[in-house]
Amino acid sequence: MPKYDEKLLVSWKGPKSKSNYFVGLLSKNYTSRGLNYKFIYNREIVLQAEEEGFMPFVGLKDLNKEYSSDKLFSVFERRLPNQSRNIFKKFIEDYDLQTSNTVTWEYLKITKGRTATDNISFLEPVYIEKDKLSYNGEIAGWSFTRINNTNLKVRDQLILRNDENNIEDKQAVEIINPENENELVGFIQKPFNKVFFSLLKKGYSLSGYIASIDANDYRPTIAIEKKICMEDIDTNDLEYLIHFK
Repeated sequence: MPKYDEKLLVSWKGPKSKSNYFVGLLSKNYTSRGLNYKFIYNREIVLQAEEEGFMPFVGLKDLNKEYSSDKLFSVFERRLPNQSRNIFKKFIEDYDLQTSNTVTWEYLKITKGRTATDNISFLEPVYIEKDKLSYNGEIAGWSFTRINNTNLKVRDQLILRNDENNIEDKQAVEIINPENENELVGFIQKPFNKVFFSLLKKGYSLSGYIASIDANDYRPTIAIEKKICMEDIDTNDLEYLIHFK
């Protein structure tokens, strides 16, 4: 796979299954000619998502093509609020982006680019720098586990374990709260579960902590940091989910 300066996974949530389909990869790259954006579909996943109603993006219809542009693709840029609106100006101030030349990219990365009209989101990958893995993502399944986790708070420590008996996903990774009688907090969201399932299978002991809790639905995010051996990462199957710094 080509090396990218930054990348975001484009995820589509199926309306029936509520499964996250990693339908494409959006990247931002610096070249000798300036800034360049690329987009490619994950064709195999798109074909699965189409069974639930997914349709290729406007202006990006060819599943086999690598799209390239010196500007963020309009179909993605339209997800941002008008830059003259106060909400966008406040975003720039809150995240100190006054001098950034890629504000649109930062908006997608920080807000996940979600809108009220569809099921698309932009997810940061798992990062690996030298021998250190780091990940920060929402905890899946929260609507079912929230009632048993009312005392959960930021910085609470959590542990990960494989749930090989999960009939819906044979690579499900549970997130457990050891301070609450090993209560299930939720799951590593798809498709990132594949990375952690693989490492757990190889004998790694993985843990994390609550990094944040959403002010609206109280959904928590988990942060994970772990020293790993690069030989234990299957780059053929997992490279799309990982950004090597």
